[in-house]
Amino acid sequence: MSNRSMTTLRLASLRTALLLTVLTVASLIGLGPAMAAGPPASLGEVPVLTAPNAYGPGIWHHAKQGKTWYGSYRTFPDASAYCIDAGKKSPLPKYFKNAKADTVASARTAWALHEYAGSTSKDVQAALSAMARLDKALPHDHKVPPQKPADLGKKFSGAAKKHSTILAEAKKLAGPYTLDISLEPVMRMPVLEPYAAPESASSPDSWASDRPDSDKADDKRPKVLGTPTDEATLAVSLTSASGAQVPDVPVTLNVAGAAKAPTTVTTGKEPVATTLQASAPGTLSVTASAKVAPQTVRVFEPTSGTRVQRVITPDTPDSVTDKASLDLSSQPKVTTEISDQTPTPGETVTDEFTVSGLIGDHTVTVEHTLWQTATAPRQGIKNDDAREIGSVTSKDVGNGTHTSDEVTVPEDFRGWLYFTETIAGDKATKEWKGIHGQPRETGFVPWTPTADTEAVLEGTSTHDEVAVTGLRPGSEAVLVVTAYHVESEPEQSKEPDGTELSVQDFTVNADEKGHVEIDTEPIDMPVGWVTYVTTIEGSDVNAEWTSDWGVPAETVHRLPEEKPSAPPAPPTPSEEPSKPPAPPEQPDMPSTPPAPPEQPEAPEKPETPSAEPVADTPEAPAATVSSGELPRTGTTGNGMLIGLGIVLVGLGSTILLISGSRRDRE
Repeated sequence: MSNRSMTTLRLASLRTALLLTVLTVASLIGLGPAMAAGPPASLGEVPVLTAPNAYGPGIWHHAKQGKTWYGSYRTFPDASAYCIDAGKKSPLPKYFKNAKADTVASARTAWALHEYAGSTSKDVQAALSAMARLDKALPHDHKVPPQKPADLGKKFSGAAKKHSTILAEAKKLAGPYTLDISLEPVMRMPVLEPYAAPESASSPDSWASDRPDSDKADDKRPKVLGTPTDEATLAVSLTSASGAQVPDVPVTLNVAGAAKAPTTVTTGKEPVATTLQASAPGTLSVTASAKVAPQTVRVFEPTSGTRVQRVITPDTPDSVTDKASLDLSSQPKVTTEISDQTPTPGETVTDEFTVSGLIGDHTVTVEHTLWQTATAPRQGIKNDDAREIGSVTSKDVGNGTHTSDEVTVPEDFRGWLYFTETIAGDKATKEWKGIHGQPRETGFVPWTPTADTEAVLEGTSTHDEVAVTGLRPGSEAVLVVTAYHVESEPEQSKEPDGTELSVQDFTVNADEKGHVEIDTEPIDMPVGWVTYVTTIEGSDVNAEWTSDWGVPAETVHRLPEEKPSAPPAPPTPSEEPSKPPAPPEQPDMPSTPPAPPEQPEAPEKPETPSAEPVADTPEAPAATVSSGELPRTGTTGNGMLIGLGIVLVGLGSTILLISGSRRDRE
């Protein structure tokens, strides 16, 4: 080998040895990995391999200008830090001893750091680092140009997605924030059943009683949307600067005047509502507060070293508050039912009533008034003839069902009666005034008519005269009069007996005193007894009434016709009248002679008759006297006259007897 070649080889060996020596020295002073990892320190950030705990999750990027770290730093023990001067020295903790922070307003970056700084994902931390470097609201002294993760190559594809997502969320959800709470009373809709009434009106009867025409009253009734209760709806809303609802933020509640109120609620994508129940009448108040993302970041300058990066950290959360209050008063409602819907005059009734709408343990005084009317009550209208029977008071009444004191129904009461209730209004209580004519509050005592009757017999016909009293004045009634025939005298009873002769019904209208009179049509009167039964049919206002059967005043009697008696016996000869009767007038002889009467029995012959018995056709007196006869005294003409008188008397009696018998038969 030539000397020139040997010299060249020696020079190459020396150069190689020198390079190895430089590399060895550089390795000893910590410059070897940096040279292997990228450009010289003057062209970018140099990783500090001797302080591995100085870096959080992230990704190195090799730019033409040098190497730079997209990720978080552990500059401070309790918070992630992000550089805002790319390409300078790593912000090791030793450079920031006793560093003081300044705050810079940057709502979106502040929100992103507040939400994601604690993430362990390198893609998330790289995205946050890019936001910090690219935020124009922050001061910068970049040595390596900052870039979006989407422009940093395939290695940053995951970080690019996170960067896009976090940036969109920050635009929507970053502050400043508004916490808004509201309290609205819970309304109770009107009851549309037996208690349908404008119950929110202070005096429902004020419009109803003034106008008896209920159809016309409709146009004055208030439009009722409901009445407040003891509950209120609390609505909580947290909105960002963009107006979007901010979800998942705990809100602390401080509630006064409510029972068992919640202490926290969590916001959602829509306003959150909860129901509060007042514990007493008065003011219900709520104060709400929430911790939210700050609108600023903290900026730290290094306190030692040269060419060291400045860093930012998340600022402390902000607080937002709001308050609301609502004045609540008890809104009482009373539903009632009369104790007896068919009360007995002279006895008592009570008001069974249920109170609702009082707040908490609030109690009130209820006034009960019992009304009477002679006309059927109409719901919600005070009749012109309504009069107060009496009133009672129930004191210290709370929510629930209660019974009022008793009110006596008048002895002579007939018609309708019902209760109304009143609760006076005050600061804690809205007035309640019940309406007239509620069906379940109403009782009814019917009119109780009776009838006085008299049966009349006129020859062979009979009829009944009926006088009714006690009907409702002006009411219509139906009377039914039934006649019964029996053979023997009836005894008064509730149940009718005998043969039904006739049934007559009459529709009548009572006068202003409840009185009416009728006469039935005459009917043929048979032999025996006829008794009448009168019924007053019941109606919606009059009670039914029926007379007993066999009442003496309703009973008449017809005797059977008498048969002719036998003719008197002719006088005996010894029964000579002291003075002969005057001869009877000659009766008109019938065209057809009557049948001869029965022959009367002949009287016993006297021992010493003074004269011969008179035959049907008298014989001529004997011309001579038997030897046994007494001698005559006086003149003979007198004796003949006496005998002739006897004959005439006998003949007249016979003619009279025949004539009387004929008349009887006629």
